[in-house]
Amino acid sequence: MQRLIPLLFSLFFVLCAPAAQAAASAAMPAAPGKRIALVIGNAAYPQPLLNPVNDARAMAERLRRLGFEVLLRTDITAAQLQKASAEFSTQARGADIALVFYAGHGAQAGEANYVLPLGANMHALSASAIAAQGVSVSSLAGDLQRTGARGAVLILDACRQEYTRGGATVPVPGGSNAASHGFADTQAPRGVVIAYSAGPGALARDFWSPDSRNSPYTSALLDALDAPGLPMADVFSQVAARVAAMTHDVQKPRVSFGETSARLVLNMGSGKGVSPPAPGVLAGAQGQGGMRAPVPAPAPAVEKPAAPGARTWPGNVLQDINHEIRLQIAARPFPRQQLEKRARGGDLVALTALGYGIGGGDAGVKQPKAGMQWLEKAAAKDFPIAQTYLAELLMVKGDPASLKRAGVLLDAASQAGYSPAHAYKFDLARRTGAPPQEAARHLQDAFMGLMKDYQGAAKDFMQPPKK
Repeated sequence: MQRLIPLLFSLFFVLCAPAAQAAASAAMPAAPGKRIALVIGNAAYPQPLLNPVNDARAMAERLRRLGFEVLLRTDITAAQLQKASAEFSTQARGADIALVFYAGHGAQAGEANYVLPLGANMHALSASAIAAQGVSVSSLAGDLQRTGARGAVLILDACRQEYTRGGATVPVPGGSNAASHGFADTQAPRGVVIAYSAGPGALARDFWSPDSRNSPYTSALLDALDAPGLPMADVFSQVAARVAAMTHDVQKPRVSFGETSARLVLNMGSGKGVSPPAPGVLAGAQGQGGMRAPVPAPAPAVEKPAAPGARTWPGNVLQDINHEIRLQIAARPFPRQQLEKRARGGDLVALTALGYGIGGGDAGVKQPKAGMQWLEKAAAKDFPIAQTYLAELLMVKGDPASLKRAGVLLDAASQAGYSPAHAYKFDLARRTGAPPQEAARHLQDAFMGLMKDYQGAAKDFMQPPKK
């Protein structure tokens, strides 16, 4: 027996040493200069989203090319996400850059923001249900903060719309619960950068083109990360410009630097972790919407989207956006304060919902003058839905000058691809005594435009997005 005991101890160490070594390795801080990322994409909801898993895979591939060690997770539950975030916090301890990217659903409950992994009831969410079923953004940011990484970045391409390919775009979650629509405008904690794919309270587009397998935000981010040596402030500034151009100013991203240097670089290119201070870049400069951005300085040598000229839209996408506007107008209580906050930031959906809601009386109050002022701001940005609703209110006024202006607005909206504008032109032709043939032509154009919208939706459905 005495001879057997040493053999048993030897066997114990042979069997257990690898496991102990693996456990110690998992708990070890990251090596100096290490760049590590946790990338999450959730799409398999009861009403599936199109692109979050595509977005996660594309981001994972791009970050690997940039020298990151990447942990990729797709279609996970809240418990799995919390576990992944906690484990990542340990693995990324002391890293040069620790980055978390999340694509999928998200929501606001009170003043707190939550991501909503699989398992959440997406169609019956109250504020308490959001808090119970989601994972708070503050907890994800806290896990990042605890890494002690020199650069901690949380990117949220969340609050996605459910795009049903021409049927309807459904703002999810929350329905008429205005507090749950989009993310609240919150400041990032110290040492963490939080990038949001849409403005406060607004939804992010999941789909924007049948030629892309990615959301507009992820598409723009992938493009911006191609530029070596670009400071994060410039990366996210370019992303905001690209997304605004791709969505015709409907979606406007924002970023909050929690006392973190805006000069940190994700694509090192030359191998340096931090680029030299760019002219005019101040790490503490506070921009609008919580964004710490550079003061005016020479533009970086990176291609920027061209300024849009005459804008045309896919008709079925306009129909989807209008459905979102109608849902916000129909919400009870009418979310006027939230819409006004977003509208002051230039959000076209909020401007239009607010303007028509109070201008036409559909929101339970009728203030035509105030409503038209909001609609004028959206119409001035060539937003065809706002142009059409403003024309309707002018037609209600009925004086010759208002009817003439309504005609100009409807011409612009119909040329931009908004088929309902043709129906309004039919009504305007009747009001102004136009020949019956002209009125009939407008009605025919409305019908043909609607058919074209459905054909576009069917084409999107039958032909998967290209890689």
